[in-house]
Amino acid sequence: MQNEHRDLLGPTRTALEAVGVPWVIENVMGAVDEMRDPVLLCGAYFGLNTYRHRLFETGGWDLPQPEHPAHTRRQTKMGRRRKPDEMGYYVGNFIGVDDAKEDLDVPWMSREGIRECIPPAYAEYVGKAFIEQLD
Repeated sequence: MQNEHRDLLGPTRTALEAVGVPWVIENVMGAVDEMRDPVLLCGAYFGLNTYRHRLFETGGWDLPQPEHPAHTRRQTKMGRRRKPDEMGYYVGNFIGVDDAKEDLDVPWMSREGIRECIPPAYAEYVGKAFIEQLD
């Protein structure tokens, strides 16, 4: 059974549009049908040891869609530690917090933070794309 979450995507978008400044919303793949022209970011694009797909919707500016690399490496099964040739899968009460910290480049995070985080490489990509459009 999946966790129930209030739908805040629409109200958040409406509030951001009302403010009238550029914005970005991040969400998980399960929200794809509710998002407007989302850009998919994948850890493999950034050389991370996780696929961790996340969607980004922008308003007032355009985020380029990078090429989505082929998923050539096997993903770790839930509840198991990542093997050296696998991509980590860090959701729920995953095993291997130290691996996750390294794989997502978040050495300061706890398990709880890692489960929900946007890897810094994604934030850097989004930020640089926004700054480029300001010039």
